[in-house]
This record gives sequence, C-alpha cells and structure tokens, in this order.
Amino acid sequence: MILSRHFSRIYSRQSINLPNMRLSILPNLIVQATLIHRGLSAVVEHSNKVPKLHPRDQIILNMGSSWSSPSSKGEQIFKPADVIAVDPAEDPRYRRFTHLLKLNHHDHSIFYHDLQYHNHLPYILASAYVFGGSKEHLHDIYEAEAKELEQWQDSPEEIDPDNWRVHLGDKKYQRAYLNFFEDEMEQRGHDWKATLWHFLTDKHVDEGGDEWDNHQLLFGLTEGLGHPLIHLGYALEFEDKGLAMEALAMAAASYNKVHQFSDNPYPPLPFITTDEIREILDKLFDNRDYDDICSKNGMGHPDKILEENPPWFAFYTYVIAKEQAALLAAFQKQVEASVMLFTTAHKVADPQYDFFLAHTVTTAHALRIILPHVDTQQTWHLVMAHMVLMAQVYLSQCKPTIKDWFIEDYDIGKKDWSYIKKKALEGEYKYDAHYVKVLRSLEEFEKLFGAGDPNDKKYNLYLKAAVKFADEFKGWIGFGNASMSKLDIKKVEDSSK
Repeated sequence: MILSRHFSRIYSRQSINLPNMRLSILPNLIVQATLIHRGLSAVVEHSNKVPKLHPRDQIILNMGSSWSSPSSKGEQIFKPADVIAVDPAEDPRYRRFTHLLKLNHHDHSIFYHDLQYHNHLPYILASAYVFGGSKEHLHDIYEAEAKELEQWQDSPEEIDPDNWRVHLGDKKYQRAYLNFFEDEMEQRGHDWKATLWHFLTDKHVDEGGDEWDNHQLLFGLTEGLGHPLIHLGYALEFEDKGLAMEALAMAAASYNKVHQFSDNPYPPLPFITTDEIREILDKLFDNRDYDDICSKNGMGHPDKILEENPPWFAFYTYVIAKEQAALLAAFQKQVEASVMLFTTAHKVADPQYDFFLAHTVTTAHALRIILPHVDTQQTWHLVMAHMVLMAQVYLSQCKPTIKDWFIEDYDIGKKDWSYIKKKALEGEYKYDAHYVKVLRSLEEFEKLFGAGDPNDKKYNLYLKAAVKFADEFKGWIGFGNASMSKLDIKKVEDSSK
C-alpha cells in the first residue's frame, strides 16, 4: 500500500507543465513487479499442480465467462427506486410501521453486544411491511427483535462541528454522533436530505495528502459488513429522516478508511485486467497467499482481511470504466455473483447458508437504492467498494466454491413470489431479520433485471435462488473454525462429493 501510494504521488508531482502527463514508466514497472510477484508467484510455483476437476467445475477457472450481459431493464438502476411512503391516516399498517421505527430510534442503540452487533430491526420491519405484513405481525417482529437490543448509552463526550472527524471509527461515540447529526439537521430547517448529503460527501484531506485522497463518509459505507450502506438504502427508500440520521451516525462510528482500497485515481495498472467480478474471485481462489487465512483466524472475520493482508493485486486488476454502461454491467454482474456465491457455496447435498456471504446480497440491494442519488465518480467508487467487500468476505469464509448448476438445475415447481412472501411472513424464520431481508433483496433484483429469457440457463435466477434459500434454510453458519465449515472450500473432482 505504501509503495503504490508513494509512486502515485510521484506521478502527479513530476509533471512538466503538463498536468495530465506523468513520468510514470519506471515507478509503474516497479509497482507492477511487486504486484505480479505477490499475486502470481504462488500460481507460478504451483503451475504443475493443477487439480483434476469435474467438468461442471471448469467454470470456476474462468468465473466471468458465462455471466452475463446486462439486461435492458437493468438501466433502471440509474433511475430512483419508488419511494415507499403513504398517508398514515389511510394505512394502519404504515402507521404502525413508522411508529415502530420511531420507537426503535428513541430506545435502541445502533450498535450493541459490546458494540459488535448492528441493530437490524428497521430492516426486518421494512421488509415485512413491503411483503404485506399485518400491523399485528409488525408489532410481533418488534417485540421479538427488541429482546436482544440495548438502550442508548452516553458517549465519552459530545460531538460538535469542530471535532466531528476526531472520533470517526469509534463506536463508543454512536449516541454523540446521532445527537450531532440531528442537531445539524435542525439547524438546516429539518432538511434531512441536505444534512445527509452534506456530511456524506464532505471532503477532508490529511496533511501531506493528495487532493483526491479525501475521506468522505460516502466512501466508508461498506465498513462493518456494509451495514451503513444498508441503513442508508432503507433511509432513502422510505424517505425516513430518523433512519437517515442513524445511517450517518453508523457510517461515522464505523469509518476506517476502506476507500483506500478502491479510490486511487492513478493506480498502477496490472498487465492483466478484467471487468468480471467472478474472475477476481477466481484469482483469489488460486492465490496461495490466502490458503492459511482460515487456519489462522477461523471463519467469520472479514475485517481482518483488510487489516492484515489486503489483496491489492486483485483490487488493481478489477478495472471498470467510469461511464454508465460499464458501471451498469459491473453492478449487474456483482449482483449475480453475490447471489450465486451465497446460494451455491455449500457442499453438495448439504445446503447451508453463510451469515457473512448474505451481506454481499443485501448490500447489493442497498446499492440499487443509492446509486441513482450519486454522480458517475461516486457510482464507480461504490461499485468498486462493493467488490472489495465481496473479496474480503469471500476470503474470510475460506474461498468457497461457486457451483452454478445448483441454481440452474433447481426445480421450483409452481412456486412463485407469493410463496416467498408467505415464507417470509409466516414461516419458521419470520423473525430472523437476515432471512427476511435476503428474500426481499432477491425479489427486488428480479424486479430490476427481470426473469430473463426462458431459453437461458439463468432464467428465473432470482426466484430460484429465493425458493432454494427459503426452503433449505435451517439457521446461519460462518462463525466457526474452518475445519467445521459447511461450505465447499475446495474444488471437487466430481459432483457426488
């Protein structure tokens, strides 16, 4: 990281009266060599030890090859999603929903359990409301979820306009941050949108840094498994000022400069580049530098990936043009990859669903809500940040194998989205926030991209994924030791294993 950032600054400062020309050949070659050595040395070392693979696993060697051109409907991602808001006087369900959101906002902290867990109550309430849950069911959800939540605790000190950046990343200041942002909103005439975007896009450059090296809260939304991103998505979708201020407080208290892994405008371009997210996952799968991650840390520690050994080579290899068509294609492929990773990474005949992989799906839904509100540069950054999140979760969960045919060949019979809604509202896991919001995310993806061509092998991709998950789910995995993993973390020789 230090090497690449140092040479990036050399590029920008060694220009000769030509601001867009950089003397970059020698530094770039040095960085290239460093990246190639770190990213490919293991592959070269083991080039004669390519494992024997079952034919249906061959796709793993070129994950991007069979997926996919963007659907024409996908262009809707650049149009704001429909705002979900009605007159409370005319809809008792909506009145109960907004009342419960306000109650949660007043009573419960956004972080709890030694500041390790996130308050998911708004997500399951919103998802159940959209699915048509009755006001009684919404009340029951609140009662069930609130049992493990915690009351607000005072912060060590208050936050003000002069020190609001001092405590970024410190969750002990969650209450102070919420108070601060709500005070700022009041001073702006209760204009929550102006307050939200002012602080999300406020730029700050450390002394000695380059102009582009700014620390916007927007660029840290994927911290904490993307919960600030998810929270912001629900705030915008429901136009709820309480959720919006919570999203700001969550982003501020989670911020840890994750943007450094994606927003360098002058990265050392590798010799090999791709715009396929599954090729990035493939590179990570084959990179022997990460073979011992799970043996050292156990499963379920995504944050440690970026702290200890970030895969710079993969990040720099992923090159997306900063224009709408390319960003649309990249976003759709990341959605598809997150769904396939989540629903097919388990062992054959032993369906298990990983808690951390689920967040790659729900953050993708949040992106769909947020992207129409930002410009092209910010869209590029958020798409790249989602790639970083997918990569760190993928590595932390021991690089599980994607098996497309688990979804392609899945028979849903006559089950449709009404069946999914019934499972979400009446099934055994109707009070599990992650279960319900994943199902809702999958339905929203089909609304966005469509079911596809009936002659295409990925026809009904999102409905198949939803039915498979809804019927097979028996509780979350992903927290234990790698040796206890229920995911398929090795390439298999045949599909019977």
